[in-house]
Amino acid sequence: MSDEDLDIDDVMVLEEVNPELALAVWEPTGDAGIDAALDELTRLEDIPAVERIAVYESVHRQLHQRLADLSTGP
Repeated sequence: MSDEDLDIDDVMVLEEVNPELALAVWEPTGDAGIDAALDELTRLEDIPAVERIAVYESVHRQLHQRLADLSTGP
């Protein structure tokens, strides 16, 4: 379905922000690699939904690599 196919009745409008639906604010972890990966999640708000999967995949890859790095030592 494209944006042109949408009818106003198909769109949900929130009168108030539900905190469960909002992105959580995170505090820096102190690990530069993890913090850089998590910073990418702030881009989600500015890109179309269809492009968000690439961001999720990138963050997953970076976090996975960081875990691998930690498991092999400093």
